[in-house]
Formats: sequence, structure tokens, C-alpha cells
Amino acid sequence: MKTNTQSVCQTLKQILKTSLCLTTLGLATPTLASTHSLLIAVDGLRGDGIENAHTPNLDKVINGTWANGYKTAFAHYAQTMTDAAPNSGPNHVGIMTGVTATKSGVTNNSNVGGGNYVTYPHYLTLLEQSNPSLNTAYLVTWGTDMQITNSADIKIDADDTTNTQNAVDIISGSFSASNWPQGSDVDALFLFLDDVDGAGHACCFTASDDGYVNEIKDVDSQIGHVLSAIKNRPNFANEDWQIVLTSDHGGRGSSHGIHAADNYTIPFLVSSKTVQQGYLAGIPHNYDAAPTTLAHHGLAVPTNMDGIVQGQNIRPKNDKGMQQDLTTYLPFDGNYQDASGNQLHAQVAGGTPSLQAGGKFGQYMKLNDDQEYVTLGKPSELDFGKDTNFTLMTWFRVSGDQSGDPVIVGNKNWASGANRGTLLLANEGNGDDFGINIASSSADRKDIDPIDYSFNGWWLLVATFDRKGLATMYAGSPTGELHIIAGDISNVGDINSELNWNIGQDGTGSYTYNLKADLDDFAVWRRALTLDEVRTIYNKGQGAELNSLLNNVQNRYLTKHSHLDIGQSYPVVITTTVNGETCGLEWDNNRFFNERNAKWDCSGNADPMALTVTDVTSDESKLIVSGYLVAQGGKGALEWDSSKSSNERNAKFDENSSGDLITLWLVEDANLTHIVTQASGQTCGLEWDARKLSNERNAKWDCTPNMDNFRIERL
Repeated sequence: MKTNTQSVCQTLKQILKTSLCLTTLGLATPTLASTHSLLIAVDGLRGDGIENAHTPNLDKVINGTWANGYKTAFAHYAQTMTDAAPNSGPNHVGIMTGVTATKSGVTNNSNVGGGNYVTYPHYLTLLEQSNPSLNTAYLVTWGTDMQITNSADIKIDADDTTNTQNAVDIISGSFSASNWPQGSDVDALFLFLDDVDGAGHACCFTASDDGYVNEIKDVDSQIGHVLSAIKNRPNFANEDWQIVLTSDHGGRGSSHGIHAADNYTIPFLVSSKTVQQGYLAGIPHNYDAAPTTLAHHGLAVPTNMDGIVQGQNIRPKNDKGMQQDLTTYLPFDGNYQDASGNQLHAQVAGGTPSLQAGGKFGQYMKLNDDQEYVTLGKPSELDFGKDTNFTLMTWFRVSGDQSGDPVIVGNKNWASGANRGTLLLANEGNGDDFGINIASSSADRKDIDPIDYSFNGWWLLVATFDRKGLATMYAGSPTGELHIIAGDISNVGDINSELNWNIGQDGTGSYTYNLKADLDDFAVWRRALTLDEVRTIYNKGQGAELNSLLNNVQNRYLTKHSHLDIGQSYPVVITTTVNGETCGLEWDNNRFFNERNAKWDCSGNADPMALTVTDVTSDESKLIVSGYLVAQGGKGALEWDSSKSSNERNAKFDENSSGDLITLWLVEDANLTHIVTQASGQTCGLEWDARKLSNERNAKWDCTPNMDNFRIERL
């Protein structure tokens, strides 16, 4: 309940609908009656949660399109406090008070009630102290939060669904309680939602868990109801609202509380009529929520707060495309030449790495034997000193766990992570984890990890380094999930080392554990790529070749727009995606009566073929290309088997024939190509067998007809 003075103010406000009470009582200058705030805390929401779930309502907020005149400053790389474990208690207190555990005294879930809320009050308490006539509401779904001292007019502990409806009713004026007369307007509303954390604990705090992602979708729907209530207010056009959203922690597996990037990385957004649209600069923290809200209500932020006001300082926008500050780009298409135009070519420095067909785009580099690696040397363009932002990028594929902790690319002596330099790593834990290491000395060493990866599919890896803020690790899976973790590198000093930048080895070239992996489309920029640029390159797992984004080459994938001449022969490889794995058409080593079985190799290998075109026609939806497909090296021509079982025929390569006529149905999307043939009067479609043995699937002609989707790439 309010004090007697506050009750007088509340009564006057109900009668006069003014804020004259402030002047009468000699308090601070009143805030505008049209000023309102909504602070939402979503428990257990990782920084990449919104990225990977269906969140149309939050997407509109982030894009600045949820309401006319509103813009949003956003960070998918915001951080929790680090002076307490990333658990709910200390971080809830931080979100509400603007201070970290060192000041609040709350270091875990068990001592929330003992926090120093006199010296570091709840932001709703500060609002009430500055203007007791304000109507403030505190809605939580975790009983421990009721131990956080605050002066809100109403305090409710209920489940997510109930409190979402409470928020809607409060905003629309239909809520009533003993100290909240129906029709009371709301000035500041705090809403805490808990169910995302419950879904993470039920299985996994990860984009690959349906339960976790679906709960984020549900929370987005709940937030959508609250936003609709705001927009439906009769005087909304004349009101000045602020929406702040953040979280208390991320997670790993089914738990959190670990001092690591995947537990620290959370979202933060602030939306209002006065903030800047874009990505927040520096290092946003969840405890920035309280000062940001206070500033919106016109209050001076207490000097003892650790948090800062967010919304005006955003990262510079790039309007010059992918070419801007691109330093080196290795497509690995037949050589190790730099395609950026800067002549920073790589060269083989150890072993015999090979360039093979069937990469993510064109050819790729395979590192397989011990001490196989290539080097970029030590050009000044790859010196980033203590204040130059930069980005490392590559597509990555392996067929199993790494041994030891090998380097994807780096320039330091990996005998110790405290040595000067930078590394992008292929094993930060269990043989299948990505990570970043950066340091100028042992005092400022930073490790940003881990992100688990799967086998036999192409992963996009992008590591961005904002030298005044965060290093952010993006890992895009073959199945469409973009994992994101980040860590503070603002105090890391000069990272220039005296060693080379090597790919597949550390800077010495003699590290014990050599990388055994496939790499494609490697690039370095002297700036930090944005999330939007990473999304463009990742393209939901389908990928976009940097050469194409730079307009260096025409699209090499066959589509309905491709120009193919009758009588011409084109070298190609054919791939498909099965459950996130890239599988390439190949011929079997075993030969029976001059025939070899056709296989789909799901380790990502593909044998080069020659497509000889005999006819080209088109209709409204597709380009129809007929011809013959022959495996290079005299390994046979593609045909259908005369034996049929359950409407299926085996696909073969016959060394003694020119093959059977096939037809390609090429459509707008290169990944949706169909390959068909006529077998004994039936239309049969090429497909892959559902059964997999030793990473291989048989190739079949299904004469039902059924057919799978393929991609045909010109070499």
C-alpha cells in the first residue's frame, strides 16, 4: 500500500486527472502524462532465441515497424552481469535496480530477499518516489521475485498466461484491485515471463530443441497481445511509450549458471519514438534496463547505477555492400588465389592439401593428413593491433570428432591461449565445438565458446571482433539454425603477433593437433560484419557464395534462367541435402559386368560428371533440359536398371553405353531441381534411398513417380 502522502496524491489524481499533486508536495518536476513504459524480462532467453524461433511480433518491434513513429535499438549479443553466476536471482535484481551483484549483494537465488534495496532501489520505487501519483504495476511469475523490495501500486505473482492477461487488462483499463480502481491508467509496467526457462530446463537451451523454440514462439504471441493492447488505447497516437525487453541468462544443455559465453549472451531491445534504429554499440547489459526506463520517464539516472541508458548509441551502418573493407577472399576454386582483388593469396605450407569438387560452392579445400595447412603469411593488412575491428569467415565440414583442439585459422602460438594473437577453433570441449580465443597477454585472454556442431553438413562460421565491445561467434547449421554467442573483448590490447596467419594450423605451423576438415569460401574483413550481412551469407543454410554477392561471377548453379547450348558438354557435380547433410552423386568403386552403382555420398563428396545437352525447351514454370550424364574418368554413363522392384529401379553407371536419356527440370530455385527419365514408358524420378550405410545412400529411379530435389553446379 502507498504511504498516506501517496494515497492523497492517488486520490487527487483520480479526481483531478492531473499531476498537480507534485507541485503541492514540493516534489520533482512531474513527468508528462503521456509517458508510459513496459519492461519485459523473459527468463532463459538466449541471444539467438529470437533469431531461430517464429517471432513475428518481436520481429516487428526490432525492425521498427510495430507502430508508426517508433524505432528500435537492438542487440542479440547483450550480456548478463559477470560478478555472479548467470542465474535468475542476481540478474533479476540487476534488471530491476540497474546494479550488479557486487553492489546489490544478491549473488544467487537464495539471498534475493537480502538485497540492498535501500541504497539501490527498484526502478519502480524510484519512479514512485519522484512522482507518487504514477500508477505502477509489477507482474512476476517466479515467487522469489516477490522478495525484491519495491513500491509498485500492485504486485502480482501468477503464471505467464495469467499475467499476460493481467498486463492486457491493466493497459486497456479493465483491471481492478483493492488499490487499483478500474479505469486507472498505467504509467510503468514490469512484466516477467518464465516459461522459456522451463522449456530450456526440460531439455535444452538451444535453437535445435523444438520445445525451447516453440516456447519462444508462445512468448512472442503473448507479447503480441500486450502490444496490441497498447496500440488499441484510444489516445495511443498522442502517447509516448517505451518498450524494453531483455533476459536474465542463456544456457547450455538443460542448465545455466556457467561462466561462459553461451550463458552470458542474451537479447536487449529498447523501442520508442526517440531512440535510434539499428544495432546497439558497445556492450549492452541486462542491467541497462532500469536506467533506460528511468530516463524515458524524465528522471536523472542515479550515479551509483552500473547500467547505462541505451537507445542512442548504435553501430555505424554499412551502405557499400560486402566489398567494403574485404581484405582477402579464398574461394578455393582450383587454386589458393585471393578473389578480393587485394592479391593476398594463400599458399601450401605443409603437407598436400587438396582442392576437390563438391564443395559448398564449386571446389573446396580438404585438410586430411597430419600437418596439412595453407598460409596467408604475415601481411600488414592482417595486423589488427588494439583497435581495428575485423571478421573471419569460412564454411566448415567434418565427418567426425576432431582430435585435440585444432585451429581453423589463427596467428598465435597455441601452446597457450594467453599468447598474443587470435584463433578460430574447431574443438572447444568434446571434439565438436566451435570457439574463439583472443589475447594480447594472459591478463586479457578471452575465450568465447562453445557452439556444438554436427557432422557431414556445411556449417557457416563467422567470428566478428568489435574491439571496443564484443567478439561474436555465429555458427549456422546445415539445417537452418543460426547459433550466436558473444563475449566482452573491450580490454584486449594489441593482438599483432610475429607469426603467420595459417589456415588449418596455429601461427607456428607445428601445433600437435592438425585440423582435419573441409573448408570453402574463406574471407577476412577489416570490419565487423552485421547480423544482416551474416544472414545474407548464411541464407538459412542454403548459403550465398561470396563471389556471387560481390558480382564476381555469374551464378554457377543451373536454374530456369541458365543458358545451355544444344550439343555442348558441361562439367558438373550434383548434390542434395538430406536431414542437413550434403550428399553428392558418385559412382561406386565396385564394378560388376562393367556397371557401377550410383550412390549419394553424405560425407559431402561428389564425383565430377559431364552433362551433354541434346535438347532445351521451357514452359512457364521451368527450363527443360535433356541429355546424357557421364561420370568423368571413364567410370560410366548414368542409366536406369532394367529390373524393377516396388516401382523402383536402381541407378547405374554403365561403362559400355552412352547412358539413358535424362531430363532436368530447372526452376527458379537452384536447390529444387528434379532429374527424371523415361523407363519402359514410365516417368521415373531420381531420388536418394532413405537407408544410409557408412554415410552412403543408394541412388534410385522411383517410377511412381516420386523425385527428390537436387542442385546441379557447373565446375
